[in-house]
Amino acid sequence: MKKIILLSVFMIFVFSCTTERPVSDAGIPLAEHPRPDFERLPWLNLNGYWQFAPDSLNAGLDQNWQNNPESFTSKILVPFSWASPMSGIELPKVDVGWYYRTFKPGNSAEWKNGRIFLIFGASDFHTTVWLNGEYVGEHRGGYVPFEFDITAFAKKGNNKLVVRVEDEELDSRPSGKQYYGNAKGIWQTVYLEARKDVHISSVRFTPDIDKAEVKADVSISSPAPEGLIFRLRGKGNSLAFESGIKAGDSTARFTIPVSDMRLWSLDDPFLYEVSASLANGRETDSVSTYFGMRKVSALTIPGKDFKYVALNNEPVYLKMSLDQSYHPEGFYTFPSDAFMKEEIMRAKNLGLNGLRIHIKAEIPRKLYWADKYGLLIMEDVPNYWGEPTPESKANWEYIAEQEILRDYNHPSIFSWVLFNETWGLFTNDSIAKRRSYTPETQEWVRSWYHRAKSIDPTRLVEDNSPCNLDHVITDLNTWHSYNPARQWADLLDEIVSKTYPGSDYNYIGGNVQGDEPMFNSECGAVWGYSGSTGDIDITWEYHIMMNEFRKRPKIAGFLFTEFHDVINEWNGYYRFDRGRKEFGLDELCQGMTMNDLHGDLYLVAGDDFFKRYRGGETIRMPLGISTVTNKIPSGLKVEYSLYGWDRLGDKFEVLKGELPASAEPFTYVALNPVSLKLPATGSVMIFSGILKDGSGNILARNFVPFVVDGTEPPGLRIVSVPASEYSAAEWSIRHLATQKGKKVWGMGSGFFEYEFAWPKDIATDAIESLEFRAELASRYPQEKYLEEGVAEGIGMTIVTDKGTTPGYGQNSYPQTDEKTHSTEAIISANGNKITELILEDDPADHRGILSWMNQEPGWAWGSRDRSKRWLLDEAGSYGYLVKVPLGAEDIKTAAEKGKLVIRIQVNEVGSSKGGLSVYGKESGRFLLDPCIIIKPGK
Repeated sequence: MKKIILLSVFMIFVFSCTTERPVSDAGIPLAEHPRPDFERLPWLNLNGYWQFAPDSLNAGLDQNWQNNPESFTSKILVPFSWASPMSGIELPKVDVGWYYRTFKPGNSAEWKNGRIFLIFGASDFHTTVWLNGEYVGEHRGGYVPFEFDITAFAKKGNNKLVVRVEDEELDSRPSGKQYYGNAKGIWQTVYLEARKDVHISSVRFTPDIDKAEVKADVSISSPAPEGLIFRLRGKGNSLAFESGIKAGDSTARFTIPVSDMRLWSLDDPFLYEVSASLANGRETDSVSTYFGMRKVSALTIPGKDFKYVALNNEPVYLKMSLDQSYHPEGFYTFPSDAFMKEEIMRAKNLGLNGLRIHIKAEIPRKLYWADKYGLLIMEDVPNYWGEPTPESKANWEYIAEQEILRDYNHPSIFSWVLFNETWGLFTNDSIAKRRSYTPETQEWVRSWYHRAKSIDPTRLVEDNSPCNLDHVITDLNTWHSYNPARQWADLLDEIVSKTYPGSDYNYIGGNVQGDEPMFNSECGAVWGYSGSTGDIDITWEYHIMMNEFRKRPKIAGFLFTEFHDVINEWNGYYRFDRGRKEFGLDELCQGMTMNDLHGDLYLVAGDDFFKRYRGGETIRMPLGISTVTNKIPSGLKVEYSLYGWDRLGDKFEVLKGELPASAEPFTYVALNPVSLKLPATGSVMIFSGILKDGSGNILARNFVPFVVDGTEPPGLRIVSVPASEYSAAEWSIRHLATQKGKKVWGMGSGFFEYEFAWPKDIATDAIESLEFRAELASRYPQEKYLEEGVAEGIGMTIVTDKGTTPGYGQNSYPQTDEKTHSTEAIISANGNKITELILEDDPADHRGILSWMNQEPGWAWGSRDRSKRWLLDEAGSYGYLVKVPLGAEDIKTAAEKGKLVIRIQVNEVGSSKGGLSVYGKESGRFLLDPCIIIKPGK
């Protein structure tokens, strides 16, 4: 959790992200070629430090700043937005900026005799270029590449390049979620290319695995001269092809056979790397590019009435996450190519098979690593935030088309999402005082579905990824929903029942469903709670949600929000700086990781995470296997265990067993329930299962927690005091009872004191041992408790300092992660110091079972009365089991005084003043209040 109070979103991550070097040893950030899918030699990377001048008054054009760029006194690191910390200047309020640098073209014949092009990967929004004082050109649009032929302006020696970028925040301009950090100005690599007069402008590959061939659509810069040849040569593969281009043509289509075809798949993402060249007697131009032999389609599952997305004619259950694709210091721009590669591996390491790049045209090198390592990509078109005016539409249409064309060759991309949650599609009616998605706008969206399909017939297209049940026409019947865990079962039953051809559910304007694959494209708990969850343990709710999804295989996949935290959404698998979160699964079910919640074979254990049973009763525990593949091993069996922690926090095992199991493709199969005789003693229990095949290979793990209300361990005298019934307390910052008195904490330095009445019926010489036990943790000074007033929600419109700091959210209790917050506690008995101990952290994750089970539910699914809000109170928080043996003197003193006073103190010394949390028997992870345990002698 947090070691320091976070003051600003841009300060939060400085310590963690600066380990990633944005500048190479050669002084160039992102030195690699920016387009592995279209790489021409020779080229010259212009990234690095440029001179810069902010133009807040927008006076530069009138004052001809392009003629005196030496006066630009600031320095900026390109290609990082001038609003970002990584740029070195961090000017988020500036709307106009001027850049200046010099360059020398190379000395080779290609530079001397060819044409020179200046290329921008992306610059937001209106970019104007001068070279050596001469106007070169301008471009509008913030997400796609553009270029200028600067041959007529370039000199042999030093060339003075001046770039002006205006990026006023207008709601007619596509900007996606740039409120997470503005991508103002240049935000992708700037570079030079030397080209021949006649050169390849683009080559787009359309694979056809059913015919074992690929079509290559080639565009060239000018009409072909007589005798021009197009050649394709494989690199590390046997592809070899050449054919003439008809004189006078500037486009050509070739059909190229692919012998011994090797498919691009998630398990074997093979890329056909090729050199595409033009020759007229000798080679005149060449680019390196690649494609993957793969097919994207929708496939009816045999024997079922539903479809899945298919890759290479095989159905794929989509296990995806929403990728905001932001970096805390670079914003839209990542610090290195290695970081982008690691992003793809982070997703795969979780067992995911895809990411949805959210309302951002992704950086091509990140898409390259998805291509290279086999991760599916759903790519959004960035939205504008205003109404669908002609200007808004024109800006969006340009970016949509250019994004699709730029990324055509990436085999990882399987679908395009044109709009998200109807953003930019509503028209305000000032008379009716409401907004509507008008029929006219619906028809415009319909036309763009067809336009996208015509540009790219190889992929699926979604008109709008909806939260308002308002598809018009789509290849994917997707929907968004954010809910508390206890609502998922009812919600999913409703969605499944309303999904069938001809249903108007999730559609608008008289449009109806066909047989498109139906799956979730945003889900989680985050917006299901009032004001959002803020930063909490994601694992408990995620676990329940995954169980419910997998019981309903008609739902063709899920897309969890989200891959990594961002500034006002702290619900990622990873922190914003990509630090790991701790989920706590392995300690509850040995060997279990998040991957077990993402397998094609999935074991469902139990059906309710909030159950309590009576000690000694016999129950029947449900088990089931969800299968989303047709590859089912033989000899399936489930090995199960029942174990737990008693009322003193001691772990014990009740039983083990196994039963044969069966599975069917794309089906949830309920197995015979397991009969369990529960222990008599009160305990927090785990029923866990491991699915194995006939060879003993582990295929899946899962578990369900529950509570047994029962007796105390025999043979002991236990004197307890509820956590909130301390006899004295004093803390330097503040202290508070939370979870309705089930837990208390103090921030800073101070103490809690507990008074235990000494039993009068036990002689001191009849006592074998005396021990103090409690569940304790540190307590970091969480921001929402440091100010007067009510903690604010952190919804999408509240991106303030409070909205960007995880500790401010009214429901938040930050999840355990790599950054621990420790405290040093001193425990004394009747004034006698007994021990000092370090409490390593203030954790919150799946292990905080009781803190989750005892959260009070809000309104029920389907209820019209939603007055009872869904709120969280330190959910998932827990502590460490502390056992402190006491000696004969302590026993004697307690007997004499008739009480034992235990003080738990945190002193005001250096970094040790890390606060203290004390958990009661209905909070944390153990069923015990602070207590003393008297063990009588034999």
